[in-house]
Formats: sequence, C-alpha cells, structure tokens
Amino acid sequence: MKNSTKKQLIVIIACLILSLLIGFFLPFITNRDTNIVSAHSNEKSILDQDIVGYSKEKQIYYKLYNEGKLVGVVYDKAKIDELIAEEYKKYESKFPGSKLGLGEDLYLSREESFTLFENIDEQIVKYLADNDLLAIRATAVEFSTEEGVYDIIYVSDIDLFYEARDTFLANFISDESLAILRNDESVDSPVNFGSVDMNLTIQEQMSYRESFAYPDDIFTTFEEIYDYLCYGRNTERNIYTTRAGDTLQGVAYWFGSMSTKQLMMINRDVIFDENQIISEGMKLNVTYYSSPITVVVTKQKLTQEVIMPGTPEYREDETLASGARRTISEEVNGLKNVLYEEVWINGVLQSGEALSEKVVQEPVNAVIAVGTMKMPDYGTGNFMWPVDSPKITCMWGCYAGHQGTDIVSTYERYGNIYAADTGIVSVVSYDSISGNYIMIDHQNGFISYYGHCNATYVEPGQTVQRGEVIGQIGMTGYATGPHVHFNFFVDGSRVNVCNYMDCASLPGGY
Repeated sequence: MKNSTKKQLIVIIACLILSLLIGFFLPFITNRDTNIVSAHSNEKSILDQDIVGYSKEKQIYYKLYNEGKLVGVVYDKAKIDELIAEEYKKYESKFPGSKLGLGEDLYLSREESFTLFENIDEQIVKYLADNDLLAIRATAVEFSTEEGVYDIIYVSDIDLFYEARDTFLANFISDESLAILRNDESVDSPVNFGSVDMNLTIQEQMSYRESFAYPDDIFTTFEEIYDYLCYGRNTERNIYTTRAGDTLQGVAYWFGSMSTKQLMMINRDVIFDENQIISEGMKLNVTYYSSPITVVVTKQKLTQEVIMPGTPEYREDETLASGARRTISEEVNGLKNVLYEEVWINGVLQSGEALSEKVVQEPVNAVIAVGTMKMPDYGTGNFMWPVDSPKITCMWGCYAGHQGTDIVSTYERYGNIYAADTGIVSVVSYDSISGNYIMIDHQNGFISYYGHCNATYVEPGQTVQRGEVIGQIGMTGYATGPHVHFNFFVDGSRVNVCNYMDCASLPGGY
C-alpha cells in the first residue's frame, strides 16, 4: 500500500513538473513555429518591418505589392487613404476634381493572421510618393480588335477625347456629313455632280473605363490626344521649310498626295484656311497619318465624262490631191453621267466601282474626205484625256518649276495611257526626272508629252490613233506616286494643256 501511494505521488510530481515546463517553453515554441512559417513564405519586404507580437485573435491586414514584390504590411488602410489624399494636393491644380490612388503595378492583398506588425504606414506612403508610384484617377481609352486590346491611352477628360476624335474624323469627312451619319439619318445618292458621304465606320473598337494612371502617362490637352489619333505612338515628324512660289496644293500633293484640308488640319497652329497663301520659310508638318484607328468612308460620286467619237469616216474624193483632206462634218464628243461608289481608308482612295451610267449625249463621228484611203497621221485638234476617269492632282505651277498637268486615273492607279490625238510617235526615251516618257507629233503644230510611264508600248516613227493605248501609268523618274505628267509643245514651246482642254471640268482642276 505504501508502494502504491509512493508511485502515485511520483506521477503527480512528474505531471506538475511537465506542466511547468510546457508553460515556460510554449511561447518560444510558438515563436519558433511562426518563424518557420515566415521562412517558408520566402517574402522579404522592400521596407524593413518587424513583427512586434502576437494576438489571441486573428487580425485583418493588407500586404502591399509593387510588381509582385512585397513593399510592406499596411497597418491601417484608412490611414493610408488619408495620407494619399493629402499627397493629392500636389497634383490638384493640374488634375482638378480627380483623386490619387495606387498605380497599375501596385495591389493590396487582404489577409488574416495572429501576427502583429510594426506600423510603418507613413513610410509606405513616402515610398510610394518618392518613387512616383501614386496614380491619378483618369479615363482609360482601350483600342481593340477581335484579337484583343492593342493599345491604351489615359485622358484627364473624356469630353476632351470626344472633341479630338471628332476633329480627327473631320480630316476625312465634313462636319455636316458626320452629324447626319451620327444621327442615323438616311443619305440619298447624289443628284448633282459631286460626292456625297454615304457611311463612316471605324474598324477598331474604342471602349472607356475609369482607371488610375501615372501623371506623366495622362493626356491632358486637346493637342496631345489629337496628335495621338493622327500618328499613334510614332513621334517622328517630317518637317518641310517652304520656298518661294510654294502653294498649299503643291506641298500637300508632293508629300503624300494630301488634300489642302488635311495639310491644314495637321498644321493647325500656322495654317488657318485652305486658301491661305503661304510665305517662304514656314515650317510645315508634312507627315501623313499613321493613325492607330482605321477610318473607312464610303462615298458616292456623280460625275460627267466625255465619250470620245470613234474613228472618223474617211471618204475618197477624187477632186482632192493625194494626201489632202476636207472635213465634211465635224466630230462631236458624247457625254455620260456615271455614278461611282468609292471606298476611302484614312483619306486614301482604295477602290472605286461604277454603279450606273447614263448616256446623255451620243458621240458623233467626223466625216472627212481624203484624196486616198491611207489612214491619216495627223491630229484632229480635239484632244482627249490620256487616262480613264481622269483627275488632276497638280496643276501647272502648283509647285516651283512645275510645267505640266499631273493626271491620275481615279480608280486604276496603274491603268492605261492613251494617245490624246492621232499623230506620229516622235520620242520614246528616259531621263532621271521624267522617267519613261513618250512624245507624239500630231502634225498640226501640237506635240503631246506623257511622263513617268511605268511601261511604253510604242516606238518612234509609229503612227497612233487617238485613244490608242501607248503605255501604262507609273511613277518612274522623280515622282511621289503613279501619274502622267501631261503637257503640249506648240511650235516648239512647252505650254499648259489647260489652255486647250477643259481642266475645270475635272476633279482637282480650276
């Protein structure tokens, strides 16, 4: 019995000693376990921050990360917000009515723990301010396609973006047309000669959302947004210094075949009117658009085109000497009204299709009496334009030293070149300015000239009839785009074709 009592007493004493040991070493065991967990997390904060103790209850706190790296643990999120609001006063004058927040590379992670951390909230805010990591509330404009977002800009005022966007669209469509299309009003095909804007679309999507952005990344002015819409992230500009005799039409044509309106729109600080006379020494931006958006405008254009008469009817006349001629009846040009549908992308004509045409005057062939049935090699003096659907892009003298009229085919950039009248090919040659060129002697005092040909199909001494294909439109020699440099020589002197042909009836003529 004594042994049993003794054993019980030993057990009781052992338990008492064990409980004392557990009570003494438990804090050290807990702290060591916490350090093990912390070590396993491998998170070392950018700012020094100590663990100051442990709580009996779980605490809610926030870990602040910058580009995935822990900055520190936020002790009081509301206090952080107050400190950031105080920091906003530095930016309030430039960004009124906004607020300051965390930049896009920063985020807060909400967590719970028994651990108590040192309060370094003021150090955290100072770190954010010193490293420019605080962002201003702005509007993010996202540009996307079906493949996803390809660019984002930040603007201080979305209304400023709308204003710049509409001004940019005015490069390619009139304000009146834009208002009509925006209101979904129906647009009728033109009944008078000229163009009508039928539709406008932007191929990409633009969406808007509130966001925070670093101050230097935010567009705060109309000009910044407008410049971005014109050129995207491209910062290179081609600047031209005007010379004596330059005209807006000539400068616009020479650099990217722009319209005078477009040249004015990208030089809004110095050009205020399409008819403005420019002075020598002006610095002009002549960089064509490289916009991040694709503006597609569909137009319909009603135009009147000449139908040239066919080959004259030649009748033998025994009373005339061999080779002599006598006009029995003059030829008469025909006329037709043609309705085209055009597709323009960012101000450049991409395609055109004739929707309908109506002959309003049939052509009449000339009747000429000749002393022989040999086909004549002399011209009628009634000249035709050397390309289909002709358009004048640069008149005689549109830039200094330009002695000719530049003609393009509206819908076939590399289409046919036709003999303007019957005659004998006198020259087929090449030089560094004109490229491949052709000259036709019409045997009546006129010689016609066709420059920048991509290809020539005739040879010197060959007789050609009016309307016969003699070459292909090109841009050989010194040329900025495919066209025909067209002029006459009269009695050996170079002259303006508009002195003898109706240039005012063509687009671009006057």
